Amino acid sequence: MKTNQLTILLILLLLVSCKKTKENEILTVSKVFLQSEWKVQSVMNEGRRFMVPVDRTPIKEAYILKFVNDTCFTMTSSVNYCGGKYKFVSENNMVISDCGWTRVYNLLAHQSNFDAYLTSVFNGDMYYFYTVNTLIFRNTENNEVVFIKNSSSKVY
Repeated sequence: MKTNQLTILLILLLLVSCKKTKENEILTVSKVFLQSEWKVQSVMNEGRRFMVPVDRTPIKEAYILKFVNDTCFTMTSSVNYCGGKYKFVSENNMVISDCGWTRVYNLLAHQSNFDAYLTSVFNGDMYYFYTVNTLIFRNTENNEVVFIKNSSSKVY
């Protein structure tokens, strides 16, 4: 009888430790991309892909995403700054919230339009896909933001 109880206890301990290992793996893999800066490459909105404008912007680090700590990020558009929060929900899924943008008007329509697409897509429940040089966030409507590793990115 004691052997059966001991066996059951060992199995339960193994199951619990396996679950913790899986959770730790998710967070470890997820955190790898948090250590780099990411530059917006394109936004897909309503089935159309829009490339980031390449002309000069007033902000030196335009279209750069930075993860500041374990819960906060910053991002820039052509003329505005954003700060917000993120939270890992499960493997390849995070929630972007409290994304507050400054409100500077851009006279260049193509930059202003791109910024509007970016701000409308990068918010809420997001699925993310990561490779060494690419980070993609896709929302539940299949709109997405594609980032590439910023060439001047510093590992924190």
